Amino acid sequence: MFSFSKSNPNKKKSKKSLFKRIMAWLHLWLGLASGIIVVIVSITGCIYVFENEIRDFIEDWRFVEPQEKAFLLPSQLVTIADKAMKGKHATSVTFGEKDDAAIVGYFIQKKEEGKDEDAKGNGKRAEGKARKQDLAKNDSEKGKTLEKGKEKEKGKGKEEKKRKRRSGVFTSIYMNPYTGEILNIKSVSRSDSPDFFRWILNGHRALWLPYDIGRPIVGVAVIIFVILLISSIVLWWPTKWIKSIINKSFKIKTDASFKRVNYDLHNVLGFYSCIFLFFIAVTGLVWSFGWWSKSLYWVTSGGKPLTENRESPKSDTTHVKTFELTTVDRVLKKISKENPQAAGIMISIPEKPADAIGAFVYKQKNTYYNMDRYSFDQQTLKEISIKTPFSGKYIEANIPDKIRRMNYDIHVGAVLGLTGKIIAFFASLISASLPITGFLIWWGKQKFGKKPAASPKVAAKAVPIIKPKQVLEKELSV
Repeated sequence: MFSFSKSNPNKKKSKKSLFKRIMAWLHLWLGLASGIIVVIVSITGCIYVFENEIRDFIEDWRFVEPQEKAFLLPSQLVTIADKAMKGKHATSVTFGEKDDAAIVGYFIQKKEEGKDEDAKGNGKRAEGKARKQDLAKNDSEKGKTLEKGKEKEKGKGKEEKKRKRRSGVFTSIYMNPYTGEILNIKSVSRSDSPDFFRWILNGHRALWLPYDIGRPIVGVAVIIFVILLISSIVLWWPTKWIKSIINKSFKIKTDASFKRVNYDLHNVLGFYSCIFLFFIAVTGLVWSFGWWSKSLYWVTSGGKPLTENRESPKSDTTHVKTFELTTVDRVLKKISKENPQAAGIMISIPEKPADAIGAFVYKQKNTYYNMDRYSFDQQTLKEISIKTPFSGKYIEANIPDKIRRMNYDIHVGAVLGLTGKIIAFFASLISASLPITGFLIWWGKQKFGKKPAASPKVAAKAVPIIKPKQVLEKELSV
């Protein structure tokens, strides 16, 4: 007789803990929800990592033949460039190394925004004059005037929180720093720029949507990605540290089936890139959410708040004289003398009487974290200092301010030089593959994981087997 067990041999009890099952559920559905965005952000990040290196390779106007003579002065280059720009005024001059082209920069705002800014500036100057007159006429009005000033400062703070990104056209005129020859004129816009890398950056930051819409979407997807990285370590962690399980966790079995190779690519490559992707994601969120930026600084500083002074340093307007472009020459000479080994120096040119002259000293090419930033009064050339993580010399900054300065270079890997960029590139490439391999794992389980239900088996009746000898004896007896 055949006997059948009542229990289903195919049914297995899950050995995973409740915590791991929750992590697996979160990992699956959060991964499916954010997968497409993660792929786009990762692929565009891969490309943008080597922006400077690619530009150096394909844009030959960025370089000149080095000569054994001094560069032209900023005022000389700006005079030539202003003629090419038909009367528009330069906003910056950048000098690089001996074989780098000098760059005279222009920023042209949209007409509506430019008018608004001028109106605000004229209004503030008029208010300032009226306030001085009131104070001179009657000292009793002093208290009222200060209260009004405070109210305006509060309102100004609210306006700054709501203020939109500057929109306009950035134009760079590449020039031979020895002769003043114009090598190329290139214009870039944040929104409608034909520049390839600007287009890639818009996709990376906002999925080619308006920034007010796209940036929060990317930010939420990256937060989900951070959660996925944490849950992936929980799911990857071997139950037992024995050789067979360790091999599965650290090695890709290339001679196995597609399903197994795909699983290993997701599991193993995800583990190896996890720590790098964590730093890339955490630093990227600084540009998505202000609260994240402040919280990250609070953590790295041991509980100190982030000082965000969005106001630019101001020159003294008590004794205003006509600004002379040669003042910029004096600033460059001063900075060059103090930083003979600098890889580059950029000088900003003031547009208004209250604007300061900015000086940015690049210690290494294509690296920004250890850059020194100075501000000078355009009349007296007295150095102006403001309290922000980015002002002053890098070497004099405290640890949390240095970490904040490193944020961009950590994000793109430049903090470790070319090696760091290569690591960031491959980590981002793996990041782009994870949603795809993860989806294939899930899809494979949906398609092949459920076996068709077996038809119920009926117990067969026992049939006596007649041996050949018995058959022969039966036939002879007839």
